[in-house]
This record gives sequence, C-alpha cells and structure tokens, in this order.
Amino acid sequence: MIYLVYRMKMTERSRRNQKEFWAWLEERERWFYHDLPMVREVRWYYSVIGDVYVLENWAAFDDEAAWGAYRKALSGLKADTGWESERVSQDDWWEFLDTRFVTDCPVPVGFARGQSASASP
Repeated sequence: MIYLVYRMKMTERSRRNQKEFWAWLEERERWFYHDLPMVREVRWYYSVIGDVYVLENWAAFDDEAAWGAYRKALSGLKADTGWESERVSQDDWWEFLDTRFVTDCPVPVGFARGQSASASP
C-alpha cells in the first residue's frame, strides 16, 4: 500500500468556528472522494500537542498505477469550473504545509489489538 500524505494548518476561521469546520470537513471528504474510487482508504489525524491545529490526511492506494489514475482523474475534475471552485474553497479552512509519499514496510511489522484470530499472520 502507498500513501499520499498532506499536512494542513487550520486557518483562523476554522479555529474560531470549529463546529462549522468539522461539519465542512465531513461533507468535503464525501464530495472530494466521490469520483475517485482508486483511493482505497482515507485517514485523518489531528495534532493536539506540538503543532496544534494541524491535520494530516492519509490517502491509501494499492500501487503507483492507482496513484497515477488518481492524478489523471483529478486533472479531469479540475477542468470542471464548478468542481474546481468548490475545491479551492478549502483555502478558507486550511493552509497546506507539505506533502509526502510513503509506503508500507516490506515485512509484516505492526499490529492492531482486538482483531479476530483469523486476521493474524
């Protein structure tokens, strides 16, 4: 699995209107990923110590081909002026800090407690 990771800092507007921000984020996620089926999973993390008001968005892809399909699909969606207008409204809510691309380790490390016995390696 490979992951495209974005880090964003919440704007003053989002920090002052957190209920509105979180509602916007829930709706944005449904809207943004609706036509991007190559994204297998999306995870969000919120920093509460250190870089406070920083979010991380981890989008998972099966492989580089799926990520390439995502980039191609995004290019097509951005050509739609209505879609693009909605997308760039995110600048009211956060400022992008950085982006990185990471992958799972090549060996089976890590664990999750509470999984059924059949999920064990």
